[in-house]
Amino acid sequence: MMDRAGAARVARPRVVTVNLDAPSRDAHEIGTLEFAAGRLAALFARPSGEGPAHDGIVFYLPGDTLCTEDARALEIAGASDFWGGIVPHPFVATKLVSHPLVSDGASSPPGWTPVPGIVACTLPGYSVFSAGDALEAAARLLEAGPFRVKAPHARGGHGQVLFRDLPTLEAWLAATGEAVVRSGFVLELDLPEATTYSIGSASLRGMELAYHGQQRLTFDRYGQPVYGGSRLRFRRGDLAGLQASLVGELSRLARLALAYDHAVGSAYGVIATRRNYDVIAGLDARGLPRAGVLEQSWRFGGASMAEILAFEHFHEHPQAEWVTAETVELHDSGEVPAGAIVHWPGDAGSPCKYARIVDDGC
Repeated sequence: MMDRAGAARVARPRVVTVNLDAPSRDAHEIGTLEFAAGRLAALFARPSGEGPAHDGIVFYLPGDTLCTEDARALEIAGASDFWGGIVPHPFVATKLVSHPLVSDGASSPPGWTPVPGIVACTLPGYSVFSAGDALEAAARLLEAGPFRVKAPHARGGHGQVLFRDLPTLEAWLAATGEAVVRSGFVLELDLPEATTYSIGSASLRGMELAYHGQQRLTFDRYGQPVYGGSRLRFRRGDLAGLQASLVGELSRLARLALAYDHAVGSAYGVIATRRNYDVIAGLDARGLPRAGVLEQSWRFGGASMAEILAFEHFHEHPQAEWVTAETVELHDSGEVPAGAIVHWPGDAGSPCKYARIVDDGC
C-alpha cells in the first residue's frame, strides 16, 4: 500500500489557497493568489503527470509564511504538500530575523535566538523591541550615516522612515507608542545609491529552478516609491547551482543569499519550498560600497507569477536551460504588452498586475 508521501509524488493535487490574515489582506493580493492557484492546478494536470486527477491529495498555496502550528493544522506532511515556508515563530518570517539585537541584554520576543553569521550577509542594522534599544542602535548607525526604520511586516517598499539624527527618532518613538515599539522594528543603514536584486529558488513537486534579476521601483497614486515588479532570469536547479553558474558581482551577491539562507535556516529550522531574497548593493552616505540581504520571502510574493511562468516553460520545453520572465505592477495607465498574463486588472486602489515571458531561451 502506498503511503501519503508516495501518493503525493504521483497524484495530481487539488490546489487550495490559504489566507490566514484575509480580513487585512488587499483584494488584489487575494485575487492574485487565487489566479496563481488556477495556473498551478493546470500545470499539475498536464500530461507528464501520473495518477488520478486528485485522489484526495491537497496542495496548499499560502499567502503568508506558515508557523509550525498552522502547518500542523493543515496536515502539511512535507515539501510536496505546499509552496512557501514554515517557521517556528511569527517574527522569523519578517525583517526582524535579518539583524541581531543591539546587545546581549536587549529586549527580544519569546523564541529569539542569535543567528551566527547574519551580520556578514546583511547591511549594518539591528532589530529592536524597546525605545532604549532603538536609541542605542541609532547612535551606532549614525556613525556611518543616515538609517531607515522599517516596519517588520510591511511589503513592497512601504513602512519605512529615513532618519538623520537622534532627536527626530526620539520624537517618532514617542508618537508611535510603547505597544508598537515593543512589537519590534528594524533599524538599518541607508544606501542613497543602490540597486536591489532578487535572488532565489523554488521547487514544486519535483520541479526545481533558481533565478536572479532586478526589482523595479515605481510610484503609486500618491507619488510614493513602491515595488513595481521584477525581471528574472531562471535556470533549472537549486540556489547553490545558480551561484556556481554566475560570475563577478552577481556571484558575490548570490553567495550572500546562500549564506543568509543557511544561517537563518539553521538557526530556526526553516522549511522552505520557495525562497526569495532581496539583496541590495550600492554606496552609503560616505561613498563606501555596501551589499547585503535586506529580507527574505518564504511565501507567495511579487515575483511568484514570473516563477510560475518559468515552471510552465521548463515543463513545455524540456531542452530549455534558461528563460527570462517578469512581473510588472502598473499604478498609472501604462499599456499591457501583447501576450502578457494579467493576473489582476487594477482599480482605483490597486495596481494592474501582469507577468510575461521576455526571452524564452529556445
